[in-house]
This record gives sequence, structure tokens and C-alpha cells, in this order.
Amino acid sequence: MDGGQNISWAKSPGQSAPASPRTAFTLTLLAVLAWGFSPIGTREMVGFGDSALPPVAFTGLRYALAGLILAPGLWRTRGWSGADWRLGILCGLIGVTGFNLPATIGQQTVSAGLTGLLDATEPLMIVAFTAAILRRAPSRWTFGAMFLGLAGIALLARGSGPTLGDPRGIFLILLGAMLWGLYCVLVTPLINKRGALPVTAVTVLAGAVPMVIVGAPQIPAMLAQMHALQWEVTSALVIGTSVGAMLCWNAGSAALGAQRAGWFLYLIPLVSLIGGAFLLGEPIKPVEIFGGALILFSVALSQK
Repeated sequence: MDGGQNISWAKSPGQSAPASPRTAFTLTLLAVLAWGFSPIGTREMVGFGDSALPPVAFTGLRYALAGLILAPGLWRTRGWSGADWRLGILCGLIGVTGFNLPATIGQQTVSAGLTGLLDATEPLMIVAFTAAILRRAPSRWTFGAMFLGLAGIALLARGSGPTLGDPRGIFLILLGAMLWGLYCVLVTPLINKRGALPVTAVTVLAGAVPMVIVGAPQIPAMLAQMHALQWEVTSALVIGTSVGAMLCWNAGSAALGAQRAGWFLYLIPLVSLIGGAFLLGEPIKPVEIFGGALILFSVALSQK
């Protein structure tokens, strides 16, 4: 199966070799495992209620903190060309701002479970953008993995029972999923050329700036009202998903290729389902077990 690795540039002199297939697999899986819990934390922070935080201000704070943690990685951008910087900033605006801002606003009215299911459209977006850039139709293996993954997602949705979501929120989350798919395809060549750490630092910082600017009027009041539990959730989201998972994903997906790595995103709703069972005591239904098995098989098939 084509992993989108044809979309690449020459490696810079002195650039470290890409991760081995086993390491890339592990890093990508770790990223997806972390992201599986992200909708739960985000929904807890911005969902409608007395203690809900303003979504734009919260996202700005989250990525401002992530940018500060990653800022030392800018030291490794010495020698970047103007084209590298332009692509890095563009990817930050598309993948960090473009995904997180609409997704966080959408989660005001869309439940964490439904968000995980909607995010599972991201592999399809990656396939579509890869095919458009390469001007080549996906392979039969790709179509087979796509069908099985979608079938598994449909079974999870059927077994999840009523889910909360309005049309506006669903549209915003799907918009974020589309932009994330575009980010995954565009950023891969830059990571292969310059490395995961500096690219992650540039994209996160570039993506954080618009969110901080737009959310700035509400951030002081939000900081004054945040209590200890909200800071704990924010810290987990910053360190676990905005920094750790981004670094793992960028390193792993660059080695695997955007398309092969993209199939791992099907695991996000499955992780959310298992997390809900262990953390919240939510029962898992037989139809969900079968759906999860189909998702796992589709991911295995996609790696052939």
C-alpha cells in the first residue's frame, strides 16, 4: 500500500535518519492513544455548563503553553530556507489553528464520544489529499482498509447510543478533521527534510499565535476563574496531547508516510470507548467489540 512517502524532499546534510518502521509504528500508536482521551478532557473544559471555559481563550492558553515548552526546538531551525519557514508556518495555521479552533468550539455542543467518531473521518481526508497531490487513485488495499474501518466506526456509532451534537458543532469538528488531514500530507516532506522536533516547534508556535490573539480578551478573566482540577486537565492536555502526541505523531507519520499513519486515527474512537469503560464504568456492548475488531483489522490491513 502506498504510504504517501513519494511526497518527500531530499534530507538536509547532517539530518538524522528517520525512525525505523518499528519505532515509527510505536510513536504513531502512542500519539493516537493520547489523542483518544483528548475529546474527553476538552469536552470537560469547554462543554456548556456553569464552569465551562471560553473555547477560544482555552485553546489559546493551551497552545501558548505548548509553544513555550517546544520553543527550545527553534534552535534547530538554523539553516532553514525561506521556503521551509513558509511551509512550516502554513502547516501550523492549517493543522494547529485550523484543527483545534473549530474542534474546540464545536465541542461546546458535541459530546466527546461523537467527536471521536467524527475525528475518525481523518484517514479518509488524508487518502483524498494524497491522491489529489500525487494524481493517483488509491490502491485496492487502501479501499479495503477504508471500507473495514468505516464499517467498524459505524458499528461503534450504532452501539454508542444517543450522542449529543448540533449541526453547527458537527460541521466545525468535520472542518477541523479535514484541515488536519491536509496538514498530515503537507507537513510530511518538511519533517523528512528538517526533523520532527524543529518542525513541531514551528508549527505549534505558528498555530498558537492566532488563537492567543483572538482569545486574549477573555484569557485574564478565564485564568482568574480556573480551579485546581481545570489546571490539572489543562496540564494533561498540554503535555500529553499538544506536545507529546504531536512530537510522536510527526516523527512516526513522517517515517511511515501520511497515508499509512493516517489509518491509526481510526483507533481514536476505540481508545475513547475503552477509556470510558475503565474510567467511567461505561459498559461495552457486543456490537462495539465487533466494530473495534474491524477497526484493528483495517489498521493491520492498511500497513501491507
